[in-house]
Amino acid sequence: MKTNKWLRELPFALLIAIPWIVFFIVKDQLPATVPAHYSVGPNGWVVDSYMRPAAFVTIFSSVSAFIYLVMTLSAGTATDKATWLYYFKLVLIIFFDLLCIGTLTGMNMGTDTFSNLVMAALCLIINGFVFWIFRAGKKSGKQPISEKYYNIIWAGTHFISSLPLILTLFAARQWGNERTLVQAVFLFIAVISNLTNSVKPNHFIGIRTPWTLADEGVWRKTHQVCSRWFFISALTGFVLSIVLPIAWLPRLLIILPLSCTAYAMIYSYWLYRKRGDIAK
Repeated sequence: MKTNKWLRELPFALLIAIPWIVFFIVKDQLPATVPAHYSVGPNGWVVDSYMRPAAFVTIFSSVSAFIYLVMTLSAGTATDKATWLYYFKLVLIIFFDLLCIGTLTGMNMGTDTFSNLVMAALCLIINGFVFWIFRAGKKSGKQPISEKYYNIIWAGTHFISSLPLILTLFAARQWGNERTLVQAVFLFIAVISNLTNSVKPNHFIGIRTPWTLADEGVWRKTHQVCSRWFFISALTGFVLSIVLPIAWLPRLLIILPLSCTAYAMIYSYWLYRKRGDIAK
Protein backbone atom coordinates (compact mmCIF):
# COMPACT_ATOMS: atom_id res chain seq x y z
CA MET A 1 0.00 0.00 0.00
CA LYS A 2 2.79 2.43 0.87
CA THR A 3 4.50 1.75 -2.45
CA ASN A 4 1.30 2.51 -4.36
CA LYS A 5 0.80 5.70 -2.36
CA TRP A 6 4.29 6.92 -3.21
CA LEU A 7 3.80 6.04 -6.86
CA ARG A 8 0.69 8.24 -6.93
CA GLU A 9 2.75 11.16 -5.63
CA LEU A 10 5.61 10.81 -8.13
CA PRO A 11 3.89 12.85 -10.88
CA PHE A 12 3.94 15.89 -8.58
CA ALA A 13 7.72 15.74 -8.23
CA LEU A 14 7.96 15.79 -12.04
CA LEU A 15 5.43 18.62 -12.36
CA ILE A 16 7.26 20.77 -9.82
CA ALA A 17 10.55 20.12 -11.67
CA ILE A 18 9.21 20.81 -15.20
CA PRO A 19 9.66 24.62 -15.07
CA TRP A 20 13.32 24.10 -14.19
CA ILE A 21 13.75 21.61 -17.03
CA VAL A 22 12.27 24.11 -19.48
CA PHE A 23 14.39 26.88 -17.98
CA PHE A 24 17.66 25.02 -18.59
CA ILE A 25 16.59 24.03 -22.11
CA VAL A 26 15.78 27.59 -23.22
CA LYS A 27 18.18 29.39 -20.90
CA ASP A 28 20.37 30.77 -23.67
CA GLN A 29 17.38 32.19 -25.57
CA LEU A 30 15.78 33.91 -22.57
CA PRO A 31 15.89 37.69 -22.17
CA ALA A 32 17.50 39.30 -19.12
CA THR A 33 14.09 39.74 -17.50
CA VAL A 34 10.64 38.23 -17.95
CA PRO A 35 7.19 39.64 -17.03
CA ALA A 36 6.44 39.01 -13.35
CA HIS A 37 3.17 40.88 -12.84
CA TYR A 38 0.33 42.19 -14.98
CA SER A 39 -2.23 44.89 -14.29
CA VAL A 40 -5.10 46.48 -16.17
CA GLY A 41 -4.33 49.82 -17.81
CA PRO A 42 -6.41 52.18 -19.96
CA ASN A 43 -5.65 50.06 -23.03
CA GLY A 44 -5.92 46.61 -21.51
CA TRP A 45 -3.36 44.40 -19.83
CA VAL A 46 0.10 45.83 -19.22
CA VAL A 47 3.26 44.39 -17.67
CA ASP A 48 4.16 46.47 -14.63
CA SER A 49 6.90 44.33 -13.10
CA TYR A 50 9.80 42.24 -14.37
CA MET A 51 12.06 39.60 -12.83
CA ARG A 52 15.13 37.61 -13.72
CA PRO A 53 14.15 34.20 -15.21
CA ALA A 54 15.89 32.13 -12.51
CA ALA A 55 14.15 34.03 -9.71
CA PHE A 56 10.83 33.75 -11.54
CA VAL A 57 11.11 29.95 -11.84
CA THR A 58 12.23 29.69 -8.22
CA ILE A 59 9.11 31.50 -7.00
CA PHE A 60 6.74 29.41 -9.10
CA SER A 61 8.39 26.14 -8.09
CA SER A 62 8.25 27.17 -4.42
CA VAL A 63 4.56 28.05 -4.68
CA SER A 64 3.81 24.71 -6.39
CA ALA A 65 5.74 22.81 -3.71
CA PHE A 66 3.95 24.71 -0.94
CA ILE A 67 0.53 23.99 -2.47
CA TYR A 68 1.42 20.34 -2.83
CA LEU A 69 2.58 19.98 0.78
CA VAL A 70 -0.39 21.82 2.28
CA MET A 71 -3.01 19.92 0.28
CA THR A 72 -1.29 16.57 0.80
CA LEU A 73 -1.04 17.05 4.56
CA SER A 74 -4.62 18.32 4.79
CA ALA A 75 -5.92 15.23 3.00
CA GLY A 76 -4.53 13.00 5.74
CA THR A 77 -5.81 9.46 5.61
CA ALA A 78 -9.45 10.28 4.86
CA THR A 79 -10.16 8.66 1.51
CA ASP A 80 -13.42 10.57 1.02
CA LYS A 81 -11.59 13.85 0.58
CA ALA A 82 -8.17 12.56 -0.45
CA THR A 83 -9.40 11.59 -3.91
CA TRP A 84 -10.80 14.95 -5.00
CA LEU A 85 -7.94 16.84 -3.30
CA TYR A 86 -5.48 14.71 -5.25
CA TYR A 87 -6.97 15.69 -8.61
CA PHE A 88 -7.52 19.30 -7.62
CA LYS A 89 -3.90 19.83 -6.58
CA LEU A 90 -2.88 18.09 -9.82
CA VAL A 91 -4.89 20.62 -11.86
CA LEU A 92 -3.61 23.51 -9.76
CA ILE A 93 0.06 22.62 -10.14
CA ILE A 94 -0.38 22.03 -13.89
CA PHE A 95 -1.91 25.52 -14.07
CA PHE A 96 1.13 27.03 -12.34
CA ASP A 97 3.45 25.08 -14.65
CA LEU A 98 1.68 26.36 -17.75
CA LEU A 99 1.71 29.90 -16.40
CA CYS A 100 5.45 29.73 -15.68
CA ILE A 101 6.38 28.04 -18.96
CA GLY A 102 4.10 30.36 -20.93
CA THR A 103 5.83 33.38 -19.44
CA LEU A 104 9.31 31.98 -20.12
CA THR A 105 8.63 31.01 -23.71
CA GLY A 106 6.42 33.98 -24.54
CA MET A 107 3.80 31.70 -26.20
CA ASN A 108 3.68 34.25 -29.06
CA MET A 109 0.07 35.17 -28.30
CA GLY A 110 0.38 38.67 -26.88
CA THR A 111 -0.04 40.07 -23.39
CA ASP A 112 -3.81 40.55 -23.64
CA THR A 113 -4.62 37.04 -24.87
CA PHE A 114 -2.26 35.37 -22.43
CA SER A 115 -3.57 37.34 -19.43
CA ASN A 116 -7.21 36.78 -20.37
CA LEU A 117 -6.64 33.04 -20.66
CA VAL A 118 -4.89 32.99 -17.28
CA MET A 119 -7.74 34.86 -15.56
CA ALA A 120 -10.39 32.67 -17.21
CA ALA A 121 -8.54 29.50 -16.19
CA LEU A 122 -8.13 30.79 -12.64
CA CYS A 123 -11.86 31.53 -12.44
CA LEU A 124 -12.69 28.00 -13.61
CA ILE A 125 -10.24 26.43 -11.16
CA ILE A 126 -11.53 28.40 -8.17
CA ASN A 127 -15.15 27.66 -9.02
CA GLY A 128 -14.28 24.02 -9.57
CA PHE A 129 -12.73 23.93 -6.13
CA VAL A 130 -15.78 25.60 -4.56
CA PHE A 131 -18.12 23.23 -6.39
CA TRP A 132 -16.30 20.06 -5.40
CA ILE A 133 -15.68 21.03 -1.77
CA PHE A 134 -19.35 21.85 -1.21
CA ARG A 135 -20.42 18.78 -3.17
CA ALA A 136 -18.14 16.60 -1.05
CA GLY A 137 -19.65 18.04 2.12
CA LYS A 138 -23.16 17.48 0.81
CA LYS A 139 -22.47 13.87 -0.21
CA SER A 140 -20.86 13.10 3.14
CA GLY A 141 -23.98 14.28 4.97
CA LYS A 142 -21.77 16.05 7.53
CA GLN A 143 -22.69 19.64 6.71
CA PRO A 144 -23.51 21.46 9.97
CA ILE A 145 -26.62 23.19 8.56
CA SER A 146 -29.68 22.15 6.58
CA GLU A 147 -29.49 21.60 2.83
CA LYS A 148 -31.40 24.81 2.07
CA TYR A 149 -28.94 26.99 3.99
CA TYR A 150 -26.07 24.98 2.58
CA ASN A 151 -27.15 25.76 -0.99
CA ILE A 152 -27.49 29.47 -0.19
CA ILE A 153 -23.95 29.62 1.19
CA TRP A 154 -22.80 27.56 -1.81
CA ALA A 155 -24.27 30.06 -4.28
CA GLY A 156 -22.91 33.01 -2.31
CA THR A 157 -19.40 31.55 -2.26
CA HIS A 158 -19.44 31.08 -6.04
CA PHE A 159 -20.57 34.66 -6.50
CA ILE A 160 -17.98 36.21 -4.16
CA SER A 161 -15.09 34.15 -5.56
CA SER A 162 -16.00 34.79 -9.21
CA LEU A 163 -16.97 38.47 -9.22
CA PRO A 164 -13.48 40.01 -8.76
CA LEU A 165 -12.00 37.86 -11.53
CA ILE A 166 -14.88 38.57 -13.92
CA LEU A 167 -14.70 42.32 -13.25
CA THR A 168 -10.96 42.24 -13.92
CA LEU A 169 -11.56 40.55 -17.27
CA PHE A 170 -14.22 43.12 -18.12
CA ALA A 171 -11.90 45.97 -17.16
CA ALA A 172 -9.21 44.55 -19.44
CA ARG A 173 -11.74 44.62 -22.28
CA GLN A 174 -12.67 48.24 -21.43
CA TRP A 175 -16.15 47.23 -20.38
CA GLY A 176 -17.67 49.52 -17.77
CA ASN A 177 -17.40 47.84 -14.38
CA GLU A 178 -19.63 50.47 -12.76
CA ARG A 179 -22.61 49.04 -14.61
CA THR A 180 -21.47 45.41 -14.48
CA LEU A 181 -20.97 45.44 -10.70
CA VAL A 182 -24.48 46.77 -10.08
CA GLN A 183 -25.98 44.20 -12.45
CA ALA A 184 -24.08 41.39 -10.72
CA VAL A 185 -25.34 42.47 -7.30
CA PHE A 186 -28.96 42.57 -8.51
CA LEU A 187 -28.63 39.11 -10.06
CA PHE A 188 -27.15 37.83 -6.81
CA ILE A 189 -30.08 39.28 -4.83
CA ALA A 190 -32.51 37.61 -7.25
CA VAL A 191 -30.86 34.20 -6.79
CA ILE A 192 -30.63 34.47 -3.00
CA SER A 193 -34.19 35.74 -2.61
CA ASN A 194 -35.43 32.76 -4.61
CA LEU A 195 -33.46 30.35 -2.40
CA THR A 196 -34.71 31.93 0.85
CA ASN A 197 -38.37 31.58 -0.09
CA SER A 198 -38.94 28.60 2.19
CA VAL A 199 -36.11 28.63 4.73
CA LYS A 200 -36.97 27.65 8.28
CA PRO A 201 -36.56 30.09 11.20
CA ASN A 202 -32.93 30.66 12.15
CA HIS A 203 -30.65 33.45 13.39
CA PHE A 204 -28.28 33.52 10.40
CA ILE A 205 -30.08 33.50 7.01
CA GLY A 206 -33.30 35.18 5.90
CA ILE A 207 -35.46 38.12 7.01
CA ARG A 208 -34.55 38.21 10.69
CA THR A 209 -36.74 40.80 12.39
CA PRO A 210 -37.92 40.55 16.02
CA TRP A 211 -41.38 39.61 14.75
CA THR A 212 -40.33 36.86 12.33
CA LEU A 213 -38.10 35.33 14.99
CA ALA A 214 -40.92 35.47 17.52
CA ASP A 215 -43.30 33.27 15.55
CA GLU A 216 -42.80 30.61 12.89
CA GLY A 217 -46.02 31.56 11.10
CA VAL A 218 -44.93 35.18 10.75
CA TRP A 219 -41.52 33.99 9.53
CA ARG A 220 -43.01 31.68 6.91
CA LYS A 221 -45.56 34.18 5.57
CA THR A 222 -43.03 37.04 5.52
CA HIS A 223 -40.56 34.98 3.50
CA GLN A 224 -43.20 33.72 1.08
CA VAL A 225 -44.34 37.26 0.27
CA CYS A 226 -41.17 39.33 0.67
CA SER A 227 -38.88 36.95 -1.21
CA ARG A 228 -41.06 37.57 -4.27
CA TRP A 229 -40.74 41.32 -3.79
CA PHE A 230 -36.97 41.04 -3.45
CA PHE A 231 -36.85 38.86 -6.57
CA ILE A 232 -39.02 41.26 -8.63
CA SER A 233 -37.10 44.25 -7.30
CA ALA A 234 -33.76 42.66 -8.19
CA LEU A 235 -34.86 41.85 -11.75
CA THR A 236 -36.26 45.37 -12.11
CA GLY A 237 -32.98 46.81 -10.87
CA PHE A 238 -31.06 44.66 -13.34
CA VAL A 239 -33.18 45.91 -16.27
CA LEU A 240 -32.95 49.53 -15.11
CA SER A 241 -29.18 49.25 -14.70
CA ILE A 242 -28.95 48.52 -18.42
CA VAL A 243 -30.78 51.65 -19.56
CA LEU A 244 -30.20 54.24 -16.82
CA PRO A 245 -27.21 56.61 -16.84
CA ILE A 246 -24.24 55.37 -14.82
CA ALA A 247 -24.58 58.29 -12.39
CA TRP A 248 -27.95 56.93 -11.27
CA LEU A 249 -26.76 53.39 -10.57
CA PRO A 250 -25.39 53.91 -7.01
CA ARG A 251 -28.75 55.39 -5.98
CA LEU A 252 -30.59 52.51 -7.62
CA LEU A 253 -28.43 50.02 -5.77
CA ILE A 254 -29.34 51.68 -2.46
CA ILE A 255 -32.99 52.58 -3.01
CA LEU A 256 -34.38 49.25 -4.24
CA PRO A 257 -32.83 46.92 -1.62
CA LEU A 258 -33.56 49.38 1.22
CA SER A 259 -37.16 49.76 0.04
CA CYS A 260 -37.65 45.99 0.04
CA THR A 261 -35.99 45.73 3.46
CA ALA A 262 -38.26 48.43 4.88
CA TYR A 263 -41.31 46.71 3.38
CA ALA A 264 -40.24 43.36 4.91
CA MET A 265 -39.89 44.94 8.36
CA ILE A 266 -43.25 46.70 8.16
CA TYR A 267 -44.99 43.63 6.74
CA SER A 268 -43.59 41.29 9.40
CA TYR A 269 -44.62 43.73 12.13
CA TRP A 270 -48.12 43.96 10.62
CA LEU A 271 -48.40 40.18 10.56
CA TYR A 272 -47.20 39.97 14.13
CA ARG A 273 -49.73 42.51 15.37
CA LYS A 274 -52.45 40.85 13.35
CA ARG A 275 -51.96 37.67 15.31
CA GLY A 276 -53.65 38.59 18.55
CA ASP A 277 -52.45 35.49 20.35
CA ILE A 278 -48.77 36.59 20.14
CA ALA A 279 -49.22 40.35 20.39
CA LYS A 280 -47.98 40.24 23.94
